[in-house]
Amino acid sequence: MCLTSYGVFSQDELPLLLNPAPGVSARIDKQGEDYVLIQPRGQRITLVSQDKLIDLGQGDPIFNEEDYDYDGYADIAIGLRAGMVNTGEAIYLYDARSTSYVPFDVPEDVGERQNCRGFWSIERLTERKAIRSTCRDEARWHYDILQIEPDRSIWISEQSRTPEDVVYWPYFGKPTRYVTYDRHGKTLREAVLSYEEGGDRHTGWVVPVKRLALYSAPDTNAATTAYLIKGDEADRLAFEGGEWMKIAYNGKKGRIERWVSLKDAYDLAKGYDPQQRSPDPLVLWAIDYRETRTAPDYYRNLFTLSLDNVGEKDIKIYQGEIHLLFTGPDGASAVHKLYDLSMFTVKPRQSRVLDDNVIEQHGGRYVIFHGVGAETDSKPEYVPFFPPDLAPGRYRVRAVLTDPGLHDPIYAKEEIEIDYPPRLPADLVKP
Repeated sequence: MCLTSYGVFSQDELPLLLNPAPGVSARIDKQGEDYVLIQPRGQRITLVSQDKLIDLGQGDPIFNEEDYDYDGYADIAIGLRAGMVNTGEAIYLYDARSTSYVPFDVPEDVGERQNCRGFWSIERLTERKAIRSTCRDEARWHYDILQIEPDRSIWISEQSRTPEDVVYWPYFGKPTRYVTYDRHGKTLREAVLSYEEGGDRHTGWVVPVKRLALYSAPDTNAATTAYLIKGDEADRLAFEGGEWMKIAYNGKKGRIERWVSLKDAYDLAKGYDPQQRSPDPLVLWAIDYRETRTAPDYYRNLFTLSLDNVGEKDIKIYQGEIHLLFTGPDGASAVHKLYDLSMFTVKPRQSRVLDDNVIEQHGGRYVIFHGVGAETDSKPEYVPFFPPDLAPGRYRVRAVLTDPGLHDPIYAKEEIEIDYPPRLPADLVKP
């Protein structure tokens, strides 16, 4: 048969006659147990071998004839089922210069950034001159839009991204969203996918601070007079850079869309208020040894941290984190997550030591030993004590305990002073 229009064909319709250009013909046929392409000049290419079919065990291939690189010539794709819902695709482009079909593969550097490497259940996006590749993994659908240039180079112009934690904001995570890029991989837009589009069922967000300013655009100069208060609910819509989130909430005149600063909402240094009293009956203590006369180089770098429960009920820490606020002589602050805390309970009127270890130098890194409780399978480790790119100097350091079960972060009652780089005794400097 001669294919006079593009379409999808099964192995029952073999041989498939291909006419990619005027006066040019080729065909797909089955020879023995293999599916082969007979090129316009007679060369034979095995498209799918019987061994491949046996390995997959998902039935016969499906052949699709479309113009995948948008050059005006019909190309071919061979689809093979992989699992219950995924179809892997191999593409062969017709090259008018060589009068032959040539393999069309996703480059390695592009494949590394895909949700699923290669071509999966491909769909042509004619207006964008692109291919949409869709796969399912870990109970989620994922897609990548691969832009095809006239020189047949490929780059990702858009893709879905699964939920992820933003580690520099405690307990804040981005939901499933789509991200668009320029050709150099720079993010242009990052928007939350609706449930109908394959996103999460719930994209709501609760304001975590006492008062949160609203902006008309992701810009500090675009502040409005409006604000939200702690406990207000909103929907997450989009993100800009690492510090801005677009939200929608119900106002007096209906649904309102605004931008909020994640730094305003989550930055521990910005959120510190010495006058604010936490509703959680916990007191965090950090001991400052700067006045110690005995072995001063050791004790001024000893980090002792304890937690008191001054209430009448058990308090359980589920996903605790210890952060450090470094404030320099100029008043600028940097926040550094020190480590996670094992799940534990603090009894009423109980004091619990969280840390009593000294800063050490291992190679070129300043670290502190972090032991864990018996409640987890985590292994003890050495973790960096100072934030990256810290300038030399003397810093006031305040410890902070965070946990999703707490109403607010628990800030240490006092600051301690630590020099960077620290002056350490010889036995704390190791290769």
